[in-house]
Amino acid sequence: MIRSFVTLTVVALLCSSALPAQARIAEKMAVLVLGSAERDAELADNVTEMIISAVARRGGFEIAGKEEFRARLGVENEQRAQACLDDVPCVGRAAVALGVRQIVSGTVGTKGTKQFLFSLNLQNVESGRVDNRVFRLIEGTLDDLIKAVDAGTEELFKPKIEPGRIQVGSEPDGARVSIDNAYLGVTPLISGTLLPGNHRVRVESEGRFPWLSTVDVRSGQDLGIKLTEANLPRRRKWPTRLAYTTGALGLSSFATAGFLGVLSQINPTGDTRADAKNDLSQKERLARGANIAIITGGALAVISVLTFLIYKDDVVGRDESAYER
Repeated sequence: MIRSFVTLTVVALLCSSALPAQARIAEKMAVLVLGSAERDAELADNVTEMIISAVARRGGFEIAGKEEFRARLGVENEQRAQACLDDVPCVGRAAVALGVRQIVSGTVGTKGTKQFLFSLNLQNVESGRVDNRVFRLIEGTLDDLIKAVDAGTEELFKPKIEPGRIQVGSEPDGARVSIDNAYLGVTPLISGTLLPGNHRVRVESEGRFPWLSTVDVRSGQDLGIKLTEANLPRRRKWPTRLAYTTGALGLSSFATAGFLGVLSQINPTGDTRADAKNDLSQKERLARGANIAIITGGALAVISVLTFLIYKDDVVGRDESAYER
């Protein structure tokens, strides 16, 4: 089983050596994977070679020799080496001696006949922190382990995405806050964790125009939003009442004018000449009333239309695209 693993490892190393040399070495890195038990030492050495090969394919690193790194740790067996890798001062001394800035360390072991367990850490020597971790339990053969090691190494070097948050305050307090169409609460408010990227924020307060914006949340940062009365201007109520009241009265006036007009067009009647003359006078008064109603309805309609046009935002609300910031 190990012989097969060694053969595949050698092929991977030959492929990586055929790649063009990097014009500039960015930084020096050490790689060391230890066996979970003494029986896994040879397997760990082969996994270390696989990771070195994968790192070399990425380019931009000078790899410190694993034997040299192990010697700098000043330990002989797997357990003592692992204890040193877990100890920041011990790793720091070895890293300084080798001029190493990053270390890929981990363990690998077998469980039964068809299970492998391995973990990897990417350590930043300067900060003393672990920048990323990978853990895998593999069911299968050595080929499956090799694929998992290659994929795990690739994942180890992916940038770690830290969530961000949005803090929203307003004057006055108590404005309703929604993020990405989900209502979260009222100001002052701190959102839950959000993935980095663009998020749509909507803030509403009673009797005011809402504030709407698409904001960029950056990884690991809190974005503060402080809204004043200028951002949440008051929505006036009287234009709405005026526009709809004059509109309704205008329609009523036109209906009255139509009714009076119809009555004024009926032929005069009467048994005597005097009765017919009185009926004609009444029709003329109805016609004058219809004309007055038309003029009044027209004036009211003009007032209603002008109010709608001049105070459109107050009457019907703003188009969201018009006030998005």
